[in-house]
Amino acid sequence: MGQGRFGKAGLAVMLCLWLIGGCGEGTDQSTADNPPGDAPDPGGTAVIALDGDPDVLNSLIRRSAHAGQILSVTQTSLAEMGEDLQWYPDLAESWELAPDGLSVTYFLRRWTWSDGEPLDADDIVSSFNLFMDDRVASPRRGMFADVLRAVAVDAQTVRYEFARPLTDPFNRTFHAILPEHLTRDLDPANVQSWEMNRHPLASGPFRVDSWSAGNDLTLVRNETYPGTAALLDRVVYRFIPETAARVVALETGEVDFVDGLLPQAARQLESNPNIEVVKTATRRYYYLAWNFQRGMFADARTRRALSLALDRDRMIKTLLYGYGQGAIGPIAPAVWNHSRTLTSDPHDPAVARRLLAEAGWSDTDNDGILDRDGQKLAFEILTKQGDPLRESCAVILRENLLTVGVSVTVRSLELATGLDLLNQGHFDAYLGLFNANLYGDPSSVVHSTATDQFNAGRYASARVDSLLAAALGVRDRAVAGPIWEQVQSALQADPPAAYLFCPDRLVGVSTRLQNVRPHVLSPVNNLSQWWIRSEDRKYRSGP
Repeated sequence: MGQGRFGKAGLAVMLCLWLIGGCGEGTDQSTADNPPGDAPDPGGTAVIALDGDPDVLNSLIRRSAHAGQILSVTQTSLAEMGEDLQWYPDLAESWELAPDGLSVTYFLRRWTWSDGEPLDADDIVSSFNLFMDDRVASPRRGMFADVLRAVAVDAQTVRYEFARPLTDPFNRTFHAILPEHLTRDLDPANVQSWEMNRHPLASGPFRVDSWSAGNDLTLVRNETYPGTAALLDRVVYRFIPETAARVVALETGEVDFVDGLLPQAARQLESNPNIEVVKTATRRYYYLAWNFQRGMFADARTRRALSLALDRDRMIKTLLYGYGQGAIGPIAPAVWNHSRTLTSDPHDPAVARRLLAEAGWSDTDNDGILDRDGQKLAFEILTKQGDPLRESCAVILRENLLTVGVSVTVRSLELATGLDLLNQGHFDAYLGLFNANLYGDPSSVVHSTATDQFNAGRYASARVDSLLAAALGVRDRAVAGPIWEQVQSALQADPPAAYLFCPDRLVGVSTRLQNVRPHVLSPVNNLSQWWIRSEDRKYRSGP
């Protein structure tokens, strides 16, 4: 990449040339910000249904996707990923990469926090330092392993210095920005109890107005936002735990937007003239993770056998109604380095039984359950309560595994409680749903050092670690691609989890909302551009 400072158009060209040798990768890019015909009409309230509260509104420590969705529209970042999965200026108006690739310097726009204080280089550097602080123990710290430091050159200039040239320096410097004028007097060791966890300042197009736990959270337009103002006055996130209740709320007009529709609900809603069902590309995958602190999962043959015992085709047909595909690993299908040669594990009970026998498992007491050295091949699957898809999936998993001599019980818990057990290592296997990142780096879930991130099963493979280091150290995608193929082959042969399926993302949208563009980036990707015609507005003082 050249050294010159450049704007959005120049950046797009340079990124395409430098990263992929052309702009043919990624997903479809919308050609119009505004809908045809009507002019956007500012004002109104949109209501979005979620199945529960965000865990915490602090990007340093948040783990839930709900928190991520809300923070994505209340925070700004140095750069933003566009719908073509390329990086574009946001808080930074331009930047330059050093010729040796060992630093990138960002030049900032004038910006303010929602309390009127300026947002400058000190905020960015202090935020980076908090992500790296041992006392904070951020689950995202591993993303910055190759960043040596962030330096405030002056109030409007920040430089990040790297330990080595990076494939994507923009990804490695992408992090949330917190207000230094508030965090400087806070103890990082007490980050779990910071006031801003529930009442954060905003630097994006919306700000948090109120949060009633278990009921709703309301965003309002951030009037101090220096960028293009949001069109809606307010966005209300209403918490409705039951899947069926969220669909009914959409049908009756109680809410305007429901993400994560089950396939059968999507089919039902397609006949409703007041609702549009939108299917987007997905970065989500369901998986059954093994806890490597349990001795029964130490042998790769056992884990491979358990994966081959599972009938993914049945899951996709009966659970997804065909809206999905088998998963092969932790890199999202929408991303450039997802394997184009590997396929998901087939349903092959015969090979599963053979591998289990090779690993020393047999039914010595003829009770139908395999054992080895006096230990039964029996374990508990931990999963989320209130998710019909996971509950139905667990039934299929149990049936499939029993056919090869494995006894399984299922324990369903409320999400926060289940995540606590998962993060503490108090589980045998975990049936989960993960949103993979869009830059194709699975390190946070499979690297041996990522146990403080999302590698809750304590998977460790020297070969995978080595391949990741090699792939992430190559800028040229033509050279890096074969290495990423090796990464995914290694993860299939020595699996940290049984990767099950990638469901299509199905979103239900009330037709009273205009210019809604769910995307693989986020179901509310362009929330600040949503609008409602004046005659379709229902809430005058509050929903």
